[in-house]
Amino acid sequence: MKKLALMTCIALSMTAFAQDHGEGHVMPTPPPPTEEQMAEMAATAQKLSLPPGTIKISECVPGMGEHWANPKDLPLGPIYGVHEGSLVFVEVMPAQSDFAEGKSWVDILKTPKWFLKVDHVDIEFQPQGHEGYPIPHYDIHAYFVSHEEHMAFCPPPMQ
Repeated sequence: MKKLALMTCIALSMTAFAQDHGEGHVMPTPPPPTEEQMAEMAATAQKLSLPPGTIKISECVPGMGEHWANPKDLPLGPIYGVHEGSLVFVEVMPAQSDFAEGKSWVDILKTPKWFLKVDHVDIEFQPQGHEGYPIPHYDIHAYFVSHEEHMAFCPPPMQ
C-alpha cells in the first residue's frame, strides 16, 4: 500500500510540475510506475548512489542514455544519465529567463559519493525547449565518458 501511495504521489507531483513550470504549456505526464518498476529503480539508484527519490524518467535517448531524476527537482535538475548500469552524466536545465534575471546556482551538479572525473561539458541552448520542458532553456551536461563513447549510446534504428 505504501508503494501505491508513493507511485500516486510521483504521478501527481509530475502533473503539478507540468502545470506550474510549463508556462502555459502542458507537459506529458508518464503513467505511474508499477511496484515492480519502483523496486527496480530503487535498486539501481542505490547501486549508483543517486539521491533518494531518484527514478528513471526516460528510456535510452540516442547519444545520452536513460535520464533519472527526483521529480521534485524538475525541470532544473540535477538529472542523471545512466547507460548499461553506469552513471555517464549529470545535467541541469536552467531556463533562459533565469539567466536573464541573473539567477545563480551553487553546488547544483551533484555527483554520487564516489569521485567521477568529468571528461567534458556540453552546453546546448534549446530556443524552443523540447519535450518535457517546452520553454527556452539550456541543457548543461557534465559527461563522465568521452564524447565519442556517449554519441554511440542508443543509436536510432537503421532505416
